[in-house]
Amino acid sequence: MSENVQSVERALDMVGTLVSAHRPLSVAELSQQMQLAPSTIHRILQTLLAKGYVHQDPVNKRYDIGPEIVEISRSLYLRYDLVRRVRPYLQELVDATGETAHLAELYGTTAMYLSQLEPLTMMRMFTTPGSVTPLTCSDVGKLFLADLPGNSVEMIVQKVGFIARTPHTIVSWGRLQAELQTVREQGYAEDDEERELGVRCLSAPLLNGAGKVIAALGVAGPSGRLTRERVPELSQQIRVIAQRAAHDLMLAPAQVLDPIAEVRLT
Repeated sequence: MSENVQSVERALDMVGTLVSAHRPLSVAELSQQMQLAPSTIHRILQTLLAKGYVHQDPVNKRYDIGPEIVEISRSLYLRYDLVRRVRPYLQELVDATGETAHLAELYGTTAMYLSQLEPLTMMRMFTTPGSVTPLTCSDVGKLFLADLPGNSVEMIVQKVGFIARTPHTIVSWGRLQAELQTVREQGYAEDDEERELGVRCLSAPLLNGAGKVIAALGVAGPSGRLTRERVPELSQQIRVIAQRAAHDLMLAPAQVLDPIAEVRLT
């Protein structure tokens, strides 16, 4: 095991030790529990302190989990809580459209799928929860890009570039800008065989009270079944269900979302 990997492993073990203790620990206690020299414990603690993963009480000098760990825990709770609460609407989408339904969120310069439900048909679309997809050629990605300021979109494109997945993939800045404006105007986004030939996807946004997109709810299916002729009807169904999901989430005790006024992204 390399020294760098060992250091990371020890740092994670230390965070785990502090979490399991349910109370602040001294250097001596950490040393005893982790079977490491106090000097090693101190060195790891200094790094974790600098990053906010541990906190030292200025009076008793003991260590406990820091604000970054709390923020990670909060983020995970909201993510899993969102999945749990949106699941009935995913099922409603499956029942209404006969297609695979998905939920995604913005994840850095990509979109991450959080959940998926499949219909009982011969041909289904499989997207593993936790997998990511490019923003420029996916329905969910376009929703997030359409909600970002222009300079942020430009920075993302400069960083990740355009990747031609199929002959239909958007590979120019001008075409992307036009596509994002269309998304804002119509209130939903489409992946028209841009990531994979033979697959069409449609998504609508979950909006908060400020009209910002916090997640994308949609469907995917074979383009031979999810045809161009079905897009107007399906997009309307998705928008209505997404709007209702966001509103109902706002009414739930945890208030994951604020009230929304409309589906449009403008």
